[in-house]
Amino acid sequence: VHALSVRLLASGQPIDMLINNAGALFNPRQETSEGFEKSFALLLLGPYILTESLYPALKKSDDARVVNVLSGGMYAAKIKPSDLHYKRGEYSGSRAYARAKRGLMIATENWAERWRGDGITVNAMHPGWADTPGVQDALPAFYKITKRLLRSPGQGADTAVWLAAAAEAAKASGKFWLDREQHPSHLRASTRESSSERQQLFSELEKLMQNTRPATPKRKATQKKPVASTARLSA
Repeated sequence: VHALSVRLLASGQPIDMLINNAGALFNPRQETSEGFEKSFALLLLGPYILTESLYPALKKSDDARVVNVLSGGMYAAKIKPSDLHYKRGEYSGSRAYARAKRGLMIATENWAERWRGDGITVNAMHPGWADTPGVQDALPAFYKITKRLLRSPGQGADTAVWLAAAAEAAKASGKFWLDREQHPSHLRASTRESSSERQQLFSELEKLMQNTRPATPKRKATQKKPVASTARLSA
């Protein structure tokens, strides 16, 4: 992710649209080579690092849009900043997925507030249940029962494309959308994070972003050739 952001920034070009849509469901619990729980790394930390890093390019655009693809599963989840890697309790891939998506919704609201004066619109959306290989592989029993009711991939992507491109979609920022309509980001008070939990979440994300940033290679010092002395030794 860091390498990608460096390459994009190096072009010097503005970024008009950024859609964060990477996703997977892991069962059993798995970790990355850095020791991060994979749902957290892929669904929250990765988008956070990429979006934060690309801020300079987004700011260059006259009308930048960031769209974060979430899931209705977040309605049942509350972020746990003290256990972002899901090391406590019995692991559930579905719960880990929902927690990470909840975290990305919180980040969406934070970016919208921070970048309000920079011409950057940030929103989140739920594509609905769509007939994709990801759903088929991650939830085979669910897919078998609901296949006839699932949306097409195009229908699932419609709101994301609309948020990224439509003029009217720039009128709101920091919101959660489904079928081009705003929906509440919480359905139950029990899923709401406190201000201290929000602060702890961003503190952890920022720390991990800095800790995973590749070290800048040091330039080798240029060795100066010794200058021949023209002085003569006295006898």
